[in-house]
Amino acid sequence: MEDTFNTRVVLQAYPPKDVHTTACFTIDRSQPVPDANALQLGQVLVKTEALSIDPHHRLYIDAPGESGPGEEFRYPLGQPIFGIGVGTVVASRSDSYSIGDWVRGDELPWQAYTVISDQALTKLPKTTSAPLLDHIGVLGMPAFTAYLGIVTVGRPKRGETLLVSAASGAVGQIAVQLGKVNGLRVVGVAGSDDKVEHIKHLGADAVINYKACEDYARAINQAAPEGIDIYFDNVGGEFLDAALLNLNRHARVVICGSISTYAADKSKIAGVKNLDTTIVKEVTLQSIYYQPHLGTLVEADFLEEMAQMVACGQIEFKTDERIGLESAPQALVDLFTGRNFGKLIVRL
Repeated sequence: MEDTFNTRVVLQAYPPKDVHTTACFTIDRSQPVPDANALQLGQVLVKTEALSIDPHHRLYIDAPGESGPGEEFRYPLGQPIFGIGVGTVVASRSDSYSIGDWVRGDELPWQAYTVISDQALTKLPKTTSAPLLDHIGVLGMPAFTAYLGIVTVGRPKRGETLLVSAASGAVGQIAVQLGKVNGLRVVGVAGSDDKVEHIKHLGADAVINYKACEDYARAINQAAPEGIDIYFDNVGGEFLDAALLNLNRHARVVICGSISTYAADKSKIAGVKNLDTTIVKEVTLQSIYYQPHLGTLVEADFLEEMAQMVACGQIEFKTDERIGLESAPQALVDLFTGRNFGKLIVRL
């Protein structure tokens, strides 16, 4: 290892509601790289290669007392926040890992080097066909989440109509393409002209620029006059409420994310008002979360099918890579202000 200090992104303060700022983070270089000789049995030293920047990070830095995930999920002050990342084993006292192994961790701190239990890691295959960063992208959480939503909750039938919000994002872009693979008519939603064009490039039959329309419900109806059979919701809020007005009988709503409300002051936003319209239509609303499905046959099916679809050109994946750990706070701000384009990854 050439590094002598362990660069860390430390959470120093909880940001106010409705505020996206880098000021709550500091870059710390006061600590040395952990000593490989001090590892305990079952521990490994991982050099972080890349971090996944995801909406839940903002949810978990809400101040105590705010409506949010609860104290058990809130990131503590004075420490790096953590999330999904990939890295290389540089020292090991584990029978399961050797120096040079590629690994993924779901709770890797935002720092350059981490001493971590071998039980908190997943060993990744080292192949030329699947680069390391694919395991936080097209073969990782975003694509797996889209797969769970479309295949297990959406239960697509050829000829049906799929609506995907945040369709140019990490999960949305895969949901769009899985919809086309399954023979669906796909309507995507995005917030800029370049994102709209990219979603069309991915195969969407129609795309709504939500920033250019005054009435979400009417825009959905114009893009899908036949109604919506599957709604893949990544945003929550007003757009979810508008989508509910356009559902067909026996429609399936996949509740994947609510990025429009994660950092919002809940006392100032309108709740969902149109749930009553779903009753007589016998609509199914189901949330999805990837973590309970890790290590299952469903994940094995996903990895096999997704690798095949990528290899034959049915699936492509756009990333927005930022370079250097120091760029992570700004990347998180950009995620919530729409200044990213594709899956946000910080490459160290």
